[in-house]
Amino acid sequence: MNRRLLAVPALAFAVLAVAGCSSKTGGTANPAPSAEPSGSDSASQPAAGSAPRVPSPLNAGNITSDACTTLNAAGRSALSLGDGTPRSTGNGPSCTFQEAADPGNQIDVTTVTANKNGLQDVYDTKANDAYFDETQVSGYPAVYAAAADDRKDGKCGLFVAVTDQLTVNILVQYDNGAGAADPCPVAQKFGESMVQTLMGG
Repeated sequence: MNRRLLAVPALAFAVLAVAGCSSKTGGTANPAPSAEPSGSDSASQPAAGSAPRVPSPLNAGNITSDACTTLNAAGRSALSLGDGTPRSTGNGPSCTFQEAADPGNQIDVTTVTANKNGLQDVYDTKANDAYFDETQVSGYPAVYAAAADDRKDGKCGLFVAVTDQLTVNILVQYDNGAGAADPCPVAQKFGESMVQTLMGG
């Protein structure tokens, strides 16, 4: 049954809200390499209302061309996901991972290369979001956010900053099981596995 209606924040020039069942798209905001040293005082003391900085930039080289590399084989196995299916979107490279035992449960991941200010772009457009909840994923700043609040329907959006210029949007869309009733922990677990993958673990 088709109930894929993506709800992610409207990020300057790169937004997404996609519908479909077998053709889904996710949206995000992306970055470029940072010119500012990660250990600087300004990095550790963000201005009020601004996005927190990442503790140490992750190696995002592969995911800026192939979002399916956000998870290695061990990460996919831990989340019971099959191999990802890559897509190209206006927001950046995207990948759809389906649960091996239940293809009705899927996670769409977009490396948001269309925006250049990382998590700050998400903060700058939070007035457009139905929910905006700050969190951390394995010590990296993150935000649960989406243009529509469909969490009770098995959908949860999570933006994770992997560098100060690049975020990854994780959009859980689960029809069945525990994830359908409470999808945000699924997004959190995916994010943790992604960080581990990008650290080379």
